[in-house]
Amino acid sequence: MSNNDEFFRSKKAAAVLKHGILKRYPVVFASKTGQGNPIVFLDGYAGRGEYDGGEPGSPLLLSRSAEFVQDFRDVLAFFVEQDPDSYANLEQVLRDKGGSVRRELRQGTLDQHLPEVLALAKGASLFAFLDPFGPALDFDLIRTRLLGRPGWPPTEVLLHFSVSTVARMGRAVHVAESRSGGLSESDRRTAARLDRFLGGGWWRSYFAEVSDAGDDQRATDVALRVADRYAQDLTQGSNYQAVQMPVRPRPGLAPKYVLALFTTHGEGAWHFADTLGKAGVEWEEAWVREQIRRGDHVAETLFGDGPVFDAEQYKAENAPRWSATIERNLIKALEQNSTIKIADRVPEIYGDVLGHAWAPHVRQAVKSLHRQGQISSPGTGDFWKEVLRRP
Repeated sequence: MSNNDEFFRSKKAAAVLKHGILKRYPVVFASKTGQGNPIVFLDGYAGRGEYDGGEPGSPLLLSRSAEFVQDFRDVLAFFVEQDPDSYANLEQVLRDKGGSVRRELRQGTLDQHLPEVLALAKGASLFAFLDPFGPALDFDLIRTRLLGRPGWPPTEVLLHFSVSTVARMGRAVHVAESRSGGLSESDRRTAARLDRFLGGGWWRSYFAEVSDAGDDQRATDVALRVADRYAQDLTQGSNYQAVQMPVRPRPGLAPKYVLALFTTHGEGAWHFADTLGKAGVEWEEAWVREQIRRGDHVAETLFGDGPVFDAEQYKAENAPRWSATIERNLIKALEQNSTIKIADRVPEIYGDVLGHAWAPHVRQAVKSLHRQGQISSPGTGDFWKEVLRRP
């Protein structure tokens, strides 16, 4: 059974957060950027339309987002899938359950069909979701052809960076080279895939500190630093910023992948962080239920008596901590700079609670600082667009 087949047997907690984003953020993107111009939603590695249990996959979620906005926005959904069996399923599922949204399906690779997408998206806002299995993306394709599009209408890219795969492949190449002094043909192919994905061979020096083939933790730590460098290289010399979210199967485990949104606008970063927090509640519930299905009875009592997971209880118990963390981050930012805009520093302001907290918790932090007389903004309206300063 392939990794692809295994993935679609049932939706894991790590996929729940991703899908929580897809059912929310594209709607925001279309609402904010599509006034007066068309919109294209691209799912460049669509996969199957739904899981074996009938749960919607990314194509159905993106279709539903497109359908939600189609009464007030001119939107086209474009799906690309290479695997013949997955493509056949995708075609059938979207035909039966994809609603009335305008859509185009293509079998093949993103490299093959991106020229057509870009032609259709000329003069349109483009939201691209790129979620391949492993390091299948082409660095130059992302940087030059997607992020290199003209600045308006805007382009945003949400992509999957597989931490676990980069850790495994990077470690394997380094260990093989250090032991034998050279690479086998298989190792050379692995290295070439990483070169293509990461935009060169710079990653080799990062993995030089991984000395053992079984050193999973260090390899993962290195892969996370590689992900940071990758985002920096993609955005260098442009107006883009990356909002990165490491995604774990459950708390305490190493991230399996990083979801990164590339956007040119602070408003995109702000709304994406808001979406991450709301999807994070669904992720919490998913991993708890997953543990219980596996027989981990500790998870049954994590949230007290009653339901296995009470979302309202979870939010009420954690909101004060989330707001306090954001408050500390705001104070630190104002100590370093006399004025700040939250929209310009979204990942920094959220800090460790990115993917947990969302907009109301930031507002609460701003209001608290205002009551203390530490900032001038009362936290009303679009406070996150305003210049914050000490009185």
